[in-house]
Amino acid sequence: MQIRHIAASAALVTALTIPSASFAQELPRTWQEQENFRSGPTPFEPLMDFWFELDRVSELVSMQPLTTTLGGRDLKLIVIAEDPIVSPQDAIRSGKTIVFVAPSVHGGEVSPKESFQLVARELVGGDLRHLLEDIIVIGTPLTNPDGGEVRRRTNDAGFDMNRDYVKLESQEIGAYVTQVMTEWTPDIHVDGHHGGSDPYVITYQGTLNPAADDQLRRWPYENIFPRIQEAVMEEDYRAFDYSGVRTQDGVRGWGSTSVEPRKHHVYTGLTNSIGILLETPRNSLRVTREGEVQEIPLDEVYYHQVRGGVLALTTILEVAAERREEIRELTTGSRMRAIEAGHNGTGEVVLDYELTSRGTEPVWMPDDDAEMGYSLENVPVYLEWVPTRTTSRPVGYLLPTAMASVVPILLDHDIAVYRFREATTVDAEVYYATDVRTESYFQGHYLKEVDVVKESESLEVQEGWFYVPTAQSMGNLITYLMEPETDDNLITWGWTDHILREPNDGQPARQRVPMMRVLDHQDMSVVRVQHYNGFQRNLFYR
Repeated sequence: MQIRHIAASAALVTALTIPSASFAQELPRTWQEQENFRSGPTPFEPLMDFWFELDRVSELVSMQPLTTTLGGRDLKLIVIAEDPIVSPQDAIRSGKTIVFVAPSVHGGEVSPKESFQLVARELVGGDLRHLLEDIIVIGTPLTNPDGGEVRRRTNDAGFDMNRDYVKLESQEIGAYVTQVMTEWTPDIHVDGHHGGSDPYVITYQGTLNPAADDQLRRWPYENIFPRIQEAVMEEDYRAFDYSGVRTQDGVRGWGSTSVEPRKHHVYTGLTNSIGILLETPRNSLRVTREGEVQEIPLDEVYYHQVRGGVLALTTILEVAAERREEIRELTTGSRMRAIEAGHNGTGEVVLDYELTSRGTEPVWMPDDDAEMGYSLENVPVYLEWVPTRTTSRPVGYLLPTAMASVVPILLDHDIAVYRFREATTVDAEVYYATDVRTESYFQGHYLKEVDVVKESESLEVQEGWFYVPTAQSMGNLITYLMEPETDDNLITWGWTDHILREPNDGQPARQRVPMMRVLDHQDMSVVRVQHYNGFQRNLFYR
């Protein structure tokens, strides 16, 4: 292994980022280009100046408001399309692959917002312009404007917003889910972060949670990630799977972080889109295609970080354009499979899963004995989460009126909810909690776990109870939320705290869990509920 010192000249930086179209002189330069990638992350004001100018000079770009942050900064949705498409309905009907780019949800993870600017400009007036014949790109300048301005992980409310996709407490992620994900229904989501491990220039991960559609989970691993590896090798970099060193059962290898649906790229898989996590390592070192570890000068580190994101995002868009029909068939098929499974009550619902190795592979691992601290080792790669316990899929779930507070959240997730108009008897499976305990304290919540037993009963359902059928495109998300033994459900986040109490002297040994399983279709007099209006979303009407 050879060790070299690498430097990137200002001329090289310019050559790699300026669009090639004849009118490129009219397109704005990013703040990073003006500062030669040496002045730290782009502040919010010059970041937005770039996007406003790109919108001004190109009819391919439009911007629309999503929300305003607690810090008073506007969160805009950018639409880049060949035709003047500004509505989700027109985008879906176009048949083009819809790609949603969501950079920098963690305020201190800054390079994705820089990469998106450079790729967007290439789409508008550079070498990527032809891709707009087959794709529509939507995105935001950055997900966390307030945290980004002070390089803080959370937003102004103190939320780690990449743990908010189930509970929807932050207005930024609430806007993402209700105005982007459920309306535009993107085929591909790109969740841009600034993490991973040297000496790779970019690391990536798809939806690994086994509760998501299997075909959807496999697709990026078979069709996108190998292409990213090829693209970065062409520029003398290397790429690999996120995240880093992990010891499993005493064996040191490379492995994944946890895969709860509260995270963006996992949530998207459960809602029938291809979820992709991009993580940019710190890049103080890099390894070339020939296996040479090279030290990067400190004042050039940020350029390489941004460049890795450009290469990965560009590759994703290229595949999205080349395989548009296959991708739309895949995402539509996943929705139809969820509806069919719910209607028929077929297939298994994953309750527990464990991390296993997908095999032994060569990985650049930290090595204290190596001259530059890394060596290539054959190690197990722990990136397969496999089910260890399942239950049968019901056709629906019953919720008593005491669970009314969760209905607006379900509606925000584009989950159809119905209400009983009269009392009736329903045969169901009922969970009884034999233990309720606090697992941890996180983001203002005491996260709960329960031990349960399940019994078959004929329930006297009262007028006003709720029914949630699983024959919906969101069926995989529904079962994850409703089953009390998953790791990210209604009990986890406290929506049942007023019903299920932790043991004390006055608490019964068995408590009925307020989500009951309906295993077959039965006569029910129900009517669908909707949000009361757009301003009082915690109310609903019949």
